[in-house]
Amino acid sequence: MRPFSRKKYQQHLSTILASWAQSLFGLMQFLAPCNLILYFDESCPPASILTLPDKTSLDTPETILSFPDRTIVIANHQIYADWIYVWFLSYLAGAHGYIKIMLKNSLKYVPFFGAGMCVMDFIFMKRRLIDDKDTVINNLKRSVRDQRPMWLLLFPEGTVICEEGRERSQNFAAKNNLDDNLYTLLPRSTGLKLCLDTLEESIEWMYDLTIGYPGIQPDEIPEDTLRLKQIFSGHGPRDIHLHLRRYHRSELPTDTDQFSKWLLNRWVEKDHRMEQFYEEGHFTSFDHGDDLDWMHDNTPLISNMDGANTLTIPMALHHPVKEFLAIWIYMLPYVPLIYILYRLVSYLLQ
Repeated sequence: MRPFSRKKYQQHLSTILASWAQSLFGLMQFLAPCNLILYFDESCPPASILTLPDKTSLDTPETILSFPDRTIVIANHQIYADWIYVWFLSYLAGAHGYIKIMLKNSLKYVPFFGAGMCVMDFIFMKRRLIDDKDTVINNLKRSVRDQRPMWLLLFPEGTVICEEGRERSQNFAAKNNLDDNLYTLLPRSTGLKLCLDTLEESIEWMYDLTIGYPGIQPDEIPEDTLRLKQIFSGHGPRDIHLHLRRYHRSELPTDTDQFSKWLLNRWVEKDHRMEQFYEEGHFTSFDHGDDLDWMHDNTPLISNMDGANTLTIPMALHHPVKEFLAIWIYMLPYVPLIYILYRLVSYLLQ
């Protein structure tokens, strides 16, 4: 028999994952401070995700975003740090212990972190459907069976913008008689469609993020300008721009070919959005009228940028010391066990 039930075991892992994420966000807060600036599409009014304790008392230091317990999040992929900012978005929704990221298979072999991501049930992809199909289906069916909260993060472009990625995108465009995008890579629909088919009705909404970084020129490779080393050494952007859009499951085509065309069209729109960002330095929010009027007078988080309502949130922990140290306090009881294992291995190797 297991010492813990499956549910308890999963709660244990979620606590570890959330604590580890908080330590990462704490490092970002002190080494690479920045703000998340959120823009809202017509499909995603601010009131649908922003939850505040009281309309007349908004002086709380904590901002809480409200997303469905189970959702899929897709985004354009410019730099390797993209996932950190999306993960922080889930922190604001209290879901950072339930994120599931689809990653390339080679990352599972990264010392320490690779093993941790395997334990946390992240999905590792070899980029070929014949190799990945069973892995994806089995992983996601477990989440459906267990009815656990989940943020499934996918980057349909498959990789960050780079010379090799651009060449693959151009070849794909030529093969399928398409125009290649200028500021994004053409997305592949197979993995996302497989996830939607496997998760079925357990997912009601899919959120689509467009991420923009100031300081990057249109003709530059973003990852060459904003590497993780540069970001953590304090040379990262001070503002991260995120445009939010959402789709109800009923809006998504069920036919494979139609879904592929639908996703390509969304990425054409995303490319136009990125073109505007490079020209004007910001995205555009849909005018939701009186939706935010009551917030303007009560919280500095809501601002008006060139006529667009935006939500600005510092990338900071609600309780920095407590949350940053949580993972170390949580792991403290395991220190004697690690020491014993170390001595045992040393003895056996003598």
